Amino acid sequence: MAGVLLLLWGADSLARVGAESLLERNIQSAAGAAERPEVTVRGRFFLPQVIRGSYDEVDVTTRGITSGPLRVDRLDSQLLDVRVPFHDVLVQDVRRIGVGQSTEDVAITYPDLNAYFDATGRPLEVAPADDGLVTITGKVDVLGRSLQASADVELTAEDGSLRLTPRHMDTASGDLDRASRLLLRQRLSLTVPLGSLPFGHDLTRVTPTPDGIQATAVGSAVIVEP
Repeated sequence: MAGVLLLLWGADSLARVGAESLLERNIQSAAGAAERPEVTVRGRFFLPQVIRGSYDEVDVTTRGITSGPLRVDRLDSQLLDVRVPFHDVLVQDVRRIGVGQSTEDVAITYPDLNAYFDATGRPLEVAPADDGLVTITGKVDVLGRSLQASADVELTAEDGSLRLTPRHMDTASGDLDRASRLLLRQRLSLTVPLGSLPFGHDLTRVTPTPDGIQATAVGSAVIVEP
């Protein structure tokens, strides 16, 4: 009896490692990540989950996701009710991954955010500030003039994007007329799309840190196709 239990435990452990490796490879392909993710399938017994093609909880850590000019430094995802057909695992060829619910913690560094703005034609630099704000500095074209400007900026989540809204602005050119200030505020009101996140696009929280931006996204009924 003990020998049978040991064999079952060994088979369960091997199956878990094999499935985690398969998920890592396919999630890396789907997410466009520079490094292979770290995947952990939760649950005391794995074989019943793989046979029914339904995993109660899968935790994924993905680093270096790049979609277009924006790079996401780290993404920690908790996936619930993950569906991968047993046949796909058996033949080591996953066609699609279904996720019932997901929660993602997103980390974007200030250098990556600045590189995004530069690549999209806005040479601005973002840095941490006090009171839950960040600062933006750089040259901005306003009515034919190139102004060196800075602003204290509030971060919010809006329609799956990171929104930066100036609260206080300064320029090296002194006082500006009303039209110039309105245009400057418009130039410094920025949107960073985060629709490239693999498991959920509904942003619920955005917080500045000393190293970058932390955000939380959730999703439901998500389909991931490698």
